[in-house]
Amino acid sequence: MARLARKHVTVVLTGEGSDETLGGYSRYAWTLWNTQFHTAWQRLTPAALRQQVRIGIARGPLGSVLRRKLGHTFLARNGEDWTSFYFDNFYSAFPLREQQSLLCDPYSGTAATAYDHALYFWNQSSGDLFHRMLYTDIKTYLVKLLTKQDTMSMAASVESRVPFLDHGAVEFAARIPASFSVKGVAGKQILKQAVEDLLPKSIIYRKKMGFPTPWSQWLKGTGWKDVRELILSPRSFDRGLFRREAVERLLAEHRAGRIDHSNRIWRLLNLELWMRAFMDGEEQLRHSDQAASWAGFC
Repeated sequence: MARLARKHVTVVLTGEGSDETLGGYSRYAWTLWNTQFHTAWQRLTPAALRQQVRIGIARGPLGSVLRRKLGHTFLARNGEDWTSFYFDNFYSAFPLREQQSLLCDPYSGTAATAYDHALYFWNQSSGDLFHRMLYTDIKTYLVKLLTKQDTMSMAASVESRVPFLDHGAVEFAARIPASFSVKGVAGKQILKQAVEDLLPKSIIYRKKMGFPTPWSQWLKGTGWKDVRELILSPRSFDRGLFRREAVERLLAEHRAGRIDHSNRIWRLLNLELWMRAFMDGEEQLRHSDQAASWAGFC
């Protein structure tokens, strides 16, 4: 996109920061919703029953889509464990307990420190739950997004500016009550209402989406064989990062349709490609389009 923009302009305005200041990500609304219902669920049901429901969602005879959706709710998450309830739920493809079984020694012992950076800012945050989530993301997740944006735009000689991060706008957004930003499971309500006279409602209120790729469809096609061979290659396991039996089980569960592991497989694939490009020095993998072609996706 940056290369395409450079053919026409040298400066662009981008929307970075609007999600983190105005509550645009669905995880904010879902966490508020989960927190509310978890309180009632915990009060009305015994701990043993709650545990059995969690086990049933994780291991019971559910379809992969339903299992994935329920896995993000209070029914599958322990609200008393904030790392599981929020960070595992919306940040990590591999929750802490799965990291410990996936990673080889001595790395399995370091899994518990994965959220230390985010938890540092979470513990420093104040206000209600909604604004604590925003603060933590502004200090952590947004920093990474801005770094990526700056790198990609500068690589194409484009100057990208972020009007939503004007300090006055950020300070104003920090004072907006959650009820004005979140409605149901959708965010940015105050921004959407502010531009209703400028844009069609079909644009303003359409389902939020980033830059999706048809990854799940690719895995169902001829790309599956290439992905499996690469992830399970001896070269991959010689790195000593992952336990082979855990990776094989993950691939088998996905292929059987029992659990949708497409998100996890995507990350394992990208990590291996990154290792080959930047640790092993394979020059042909230094550019993402070449890497995708090499892996058999284009």
